[in-house]
Amino acid sequence: MTRDDCLRALTEILERDPRVRGAWLVGSLGRGAGDELSDLDVLVVVDLGDRETWLVDWDEAIAARIPVVLQQRIELGEMVVLNHVTEDWVRFDVSVVPPGDLVERAASSVKVLFDRDDLQSSMTGQARPIPPSGHRVGALAREFLRVLGLLPVVLGRDELEIGASGSGLLRGLLIQLMLEDACVPDRGGALKLRGVLRNEHLELLRRLPPIEATRESILAVHLAGAEGFLPLARELSERTGEPWPQDLETALRRHLERELDLRLGS
Repeated sequence: MTRDDCLRALTEILERDPRVRGAWLVGSLGRGAGDELSDLDVLVVVDLGDRETWLVDWDEAIAARIPVVLQQRIELGEMVVLNHVTEDWVRFDVSVVPPGDLVERAASSVKVLFDRDDLQSSMTGQARPIPPSGHRVGALAREFLRVLGLLPVVLGRDELEIGASGSGLLRGLLIQLMLEDACVPDRGGALKLRGVLRNEHLELLRRLPPIEATRESILAVHLAGAEGFLPLARELSERTGEPWPQDLETALRRHLERELDLRLGS
C-alpha cells in the first residue's frame, strides 16, 4: 500500500463516519511543502461528546482497511494523536480535535479532504513564525550543561562507548535549540531541518566532528557542541527573558578545568 493508497483509504473511512465533521491534510503535505518521503498528517474534527466512542471504533475501522504494524495513542489535552505505521512502512498520524481547535489554525496551511459543515471558514488564524519558548530554552540549557558535566566520568572510567553516546545526545540538544531559534510558522517534524534551520546553523552542524568511540573524538565533539550551543542558548535566554543558569555554568567550568584541565570558550 502506497502513501496515496493509504490517504484514499483514510479519507473513505473518515467520510463514511457521520461523527467526523471534517478532515484535513496538514503538516508539510498540507502546506504543499512535502516530498516523496513525507508522512501523512491528518486532522480530524469530532465533537467531544462523540470522541470516546469514535476512538473505540477506530481500531476496528483501520484493521479492516489498512494493515498496520504499529499503532499508539497520545493524549495532549483535548487533542488525541493516533500514530500508525503500515506493513509497507507508510507513516501516518491522525490528530483528533474538537471544532473549537480550528480557530487558531491557518486555512492556507491545510488541504481539505472533506468538510461537512464548512468548518474551514472558522480557521481565522494566520501562519505566523513560532517564537522561541523561554521555558524550553531553559530546559535545554540545563540539560546540556548537565550532560557536558559527565565528561570527566566517562573519560575517567574509559567508557568510550558511553562517551560517544553522550556526544550524540549533546548534538541532539544543539539541534533542538536551533529549532527553537527557527523563525518559521511550522518547524516540521524531527526528520527535516533543511528549509527550517538558518543556513549558518546547518553549516555549523555539517562542520561538527564525527562521533567515534575514541577519547579524541569525544573531546572534540563535546567542545564543538558547547561552542555552538552556549552562545545561542544565552542569546535565546536573553531574548525570551529566561534566567540563565549561571551558577550551573560556573560550577561546570570549574569542574571541567579541575578534572580534565579543560577550558570552555566564552
